[in-house]
Amino acid sequence: MLDSVFILEATIDALGCNVDEFPISKSSIQRIRTEKRKEPAEDIKIDFQNEVPDVVTLHWDGKLLPALNARKSKGERLPI
Repeated sequence: MLDSVFILEATIDALGCNVDEFPISKSSIQRIRTEKRKEPAEDIKIDFQNEVPDVVTLHWDGKLLPALNARKSKGERLPI
């Protein structure tokens, strides 16, 4: 996230604008990103509900972690 701040400041400076006139911080970047993700996510959800496909593929990415029921063993777990 901090890299985003540096990139934005460098871009604003390269365009000849005053960096102090723009609200650039980690929290403002995170807030704007969250807001900008909501609308496309809602559109995708509505489109999916309106046109439910016949076949759906579910993909998840588990992680090998120490097993809970055995020593020195690993088991795949799915983070929730």
